[in-house]
Amino acid sequence: MNHHDSDISDVADTAQRGDQVKNDILNSAGVDGAVVLSTCNRYEVYLDAGEQAARDAASLIGSNVAVYSGLDAARHLFEVASGLDSMVVGEREIVGQVRQALTEARRDGTTSPLLEQTMQGALRTSHEVAVKTDISRAGRSIVSVALDMAGAVACERGQYEWEDIDGPSIPRTDWTGINVLLVGTGAYAGATVAALNERGASSVRVWSQTGRGPKFAADHHIDHSPTLDLAWPDVIVLCRGTGSPVLTVEMVKEAKQSRGPLTLVDLARTRDVETEVKDIEDVTLIDLETVRRHVPAAGAGDMDQARTIVNEGLAKLDSDLLGRTMDPLVVAVRDMVSGELEKELRKLPAAGEIPAEAAIRALQRFAAAVAYHPSRAAQDAAREGRGEEYHRAAELVFGIELPKPTEQALSKCPRKDKPNA
Repeated sequence: MNHHDSDISDVADTAQRGDQVKNDILNSAGVDGAVVLSTCNRYEVYLDAGEQAARDAASLIGSNVAVYSGLDAARHLFEVASGLDSMVVGEREIVGQVRQALTEARRDGTTSPLLEQTMQGALRTSHEVAVKTDISRAGRSIVSVALDMAGAVACERGQYEWEDIDGPSIPRTDWTGINVLLVGTGAYAGATVAALNERGASSVRVWSQTGRGPKFAADHHIDHSPTLDLAWPDVIVLCRGTGSPVLTVEMVKEAKQSRGPLTLVDLARTRDVETEVKDIEDVTLIDLETVRRHVPAAGAGDMDQARTIVNEGLAKLDSDLLGRTMDPLVVAVRDMVSGELEKELRKLPAAGEIPAEAAIRALQRFAAAVAYHPSRAAQDAAREGRGEEYHRAAELVFGIELPKPTEQALSKCPRKDKPNA
């Protein structure tokens, strides 16, 4: 469930019950592993499961849920991690969120070898897209787009109507002299501080109801606000996302009685600001829906190159997964060899020096035991008329050129019941 087909509020509602959804899915029949990716505009569950089990799991999430399987599922994950499926194409926050989702699945013991390999492939491909294309170099993340929109309002209030702004035409504002209050101390808060630093913001404070504000301020070299001060800032960036509004219509109306214009940037999927605030005079509300309508489009050439990189990553994943289908055979062979070795080790002295003759005999017996089964199988294959087939297989298995089977057989030998034989 994501921003393509669902409202941000619907995604947020699903995320609110995310823990229960995950538990219900993991307890479903046919599910061997799950990784949950929950961001501001998507709630997605990647499953190691049969297709029917996956569709049953999807019904636990909601009605408006897209289901992908096999290569389509892997492709979706690769495009998500690479920023190609984001609200802002090329945004880089998502790769960190994918990595965090995998880390949490490992911690909870819900991942699987298949999910691990697929997620790692997606992360490697994301890195290649970032290095080899200009999609991410433009720096157009959700945070940066929202701040550019807010900066345009704060510096030139009244000049811009969002319906007239088209992606790259949003001006990059110098934030020197703009007072910014940051509400929240999560991942988006850190990204916001970094983006504000890039824009020259020198007057930034943070407020947090959880008490983490002072440490966050010290770690990010900004000031701490002990209260939710609505009189001082020109721009308030909210990314708390606790499920209930931080700013209500009444709070903003009261603050407006003693202050000038105010710009609010709501980056929380559960809405930190009541939407009716946008109807208050001289108050501009920029939320995720606003950002989605005014994001810049990625260049067609970069998109084509990125999709080529994704296709190459998927091909490598497919090849790797095919190779892993032989894992049970490899394990069985290793167990057989280890078993024979263990038999010989038990015959040797447990302590002290081992005589050279004893060691040589043990190695000879071990070599004979390992060679016994392939040798016996070769003889059986010859008796069944499959000598050539076994020869080709043996060269493939051992990786060396082997002598071809001889042509001698009883049918080619002189028969004793013939005269003069």
